[in-house]
Amino acid sequence: MKGLKKYWAFARVSFREARSHRGELYGRGLFFAMILAVFAALWRAISEAGMPLSARPHALVWYLAVTEWILLSAPLRHLEVQEEVRRGDVAYQLSRPVAYPRALLAQCLGALLVRAPPLGGVAFLAAFAYTRELPSGIALLWVVPFGLLASLVMAELYLVLGLVAFWLRDATPLYWVCGKLMFILGGLMLPLELYPRWLQLVAVCTPYPSLLAGPAGFMLHGTAGAATLALRLLFWAGALCGLLHLVFWRATRTLQLGGG
Repeated sequence: MKGLKKYWAFARVSFREARSHRGELYGRGLFFAMILAVFAALWRAISEAGMPLSARPHALVWYLAVTEWILLSAPLRHLEVQEEVRRGDVAYQLSRPVAYPRALLAQCLGALLVRAPPLGGVAFLAAFAYTRELPSGIALLWVVPFGLLASLVMAELYLVLGLVAFWLRDATPLYWVCGKLMFILGGLMLPLELYPRWLQLVAVCTPYPSLLAGPAGFMLHGTAGAATLALRLLFWAGALCGLLHLVFWRATRTLQLGGG
């Protein structure tokens, strides 16, 4: 219990810091609303033109609202990690009586608790304004915990990429690749059911569908697959947490062997 208090302190500090960056939060909310407006108009035009869609345009708007909420709520602590690695500040973290990877996760949790509620409000209000209808209340209730967990797991993935800067110095290309894979394999804009079968099989072997298409699928298919999705999210949360600790251990071992 005493050990958890140390990491909770990191979460509290990160919470206060993220809360002070109101301009960034307002910008994300405005961008979010604009994205939903563009795609709501696009899907409405496609539907009116008689082109086939796998789901109603209004359902697709709510689907996109969930995926974008998860994506935009995920903290970007990995960018700071990369800078800390470049400056060599990580070496000062080794003498602290805390595990650096766990402290990073605690900081991501604190930032997530600031970002997710207002962005969730933007998602709800904007999607309702563009569709004039509400999805199932049960689906909305299930989306909240699954979406929060998905954002935290996404932050774990980003942190792993941030620590890769120990070897690459600049992990920006990896972020770019990760973002494109999130778009394609995660079903960011459209449900995976629209993809070719072979691409769906490839996507299932990655964490991306569990992070985006899974929680957002509640808006289209209900909560029938909630138990399976929960197991997948917990699996990827554990796997990425283990990978984060492994990468940090390998990086610090290299640092020590190099005399840094």
